[in-house]
Amino acid sequence: TPVEDEPETARGLSTRAELVEKIRALGQDVLDGVKFGFDNAVDQLKIMIPPEYAEMVEDEEDEQEDGEDQGESHGEDGA
Repeated sequence: TPVEDEPETARGLSTRAELVEKIRALGQDVLDGVKFGFDNAVDQLKIMIPPEYAEMVEDEEDEQEDGEDQGESHGEDGA
């Protein structure tokens, strides 16, 4: 028998298997929604950050890493 505070989505589910399947379906809906939101945010960032700027940032990061690598090697020679 239904309980007064039973959610609408659970009404009519009489077996554990039906309830588990409903939970799985709801979980998949949530996952699909989160994935859509994430993909949408990535697409917005691609528009906001043009490829030329992204390449400049990557080049700067590479230069910083090269500088750090050279600094580390000088430190080892001095030891």
